[in-house]
Amino acid sequence: MANIYLIRHGQASFGANNYDNLSSLGHSQARHLGEYFNQRLIQPNHVICGNMTRHQQTRDACLSTLSPLLLNESLQISTLWNEFDHENVIAVYRPDLANPEAMKHYLQQQTSPTRAFIELFSQAIEQWQQQSNYANDNYNYNYNYNESWQHFTQRVSQGLQQLIEQTNDNDTVFVFTSGGVISAAIMQILSVPEGQFFNINKQLVNCGVSQLQLKRQRLSLITLNEHSFFDGEQRHLHSLI
Repeated sequence: MANIYLIRHGQASFGANNYDNLSSLGHSQARHLGEYFNQRLIQPNHVICGNMTRHQQTRDACLSTLSPLLLNESLQISTLWNEFDHENVIAVYRPDLANPEAMKHYLQQQTSPTRAFIELFSQAIEQWQQQSNYANDNYNYNYNYNESWQHFTQRVSQGLQQLIEQTNDNDTVFVFTSGGVISAAIMQILSVPEGQFFNINKQLVNCGVSQLQLKRQRLSLITLNEHSFFDGEQRHLHSLI
């Protein structure tokens, strides 16, 4: 039986011109996650990572705190574990907010910027899912998106299938990825309707861990969004966005 840990990246640079870069808090979250794995004597022998900067920064910060005497991992980069382009999904829904400065100005005007962004993001994802369904009849409905919802979920499915094919019994695998990918993976493993995608996604904590087990070529969900290591004195490390 193999154990696979899907790890959401640390806090990225929300509101900056380049989102794909860990904040100082994100680096601290990743290092503390590594310390947590050390305490539990969880050491990977295989590490998979999306090729986004925030994925690789999270991987490097997390692995830097693992015991070098125990750590003997192989590293793999795979675009199958890349996040969907959330900025593009929002820009198609609200073209007036495509510019980071425009988005920043919009959120500053809101009573609760975080709540306003979550609501906006939810509506943008709903449109993305719907237009991908319409695209089955007329592909032109989908031309504005860099990646359709259908293609995204198929890509995640390919990533899960590769995990099944490449993972051996007794392996411990770390997968550094993003919240959208983890949400889509959980939906597929549990056969959850796609309408619940955002409800899962919005709950995932930065550097939260979802554990899968692989037995007889079948994936099972053991824990979802584990982040108790950010409780108590480490509460300041807890973040969602």
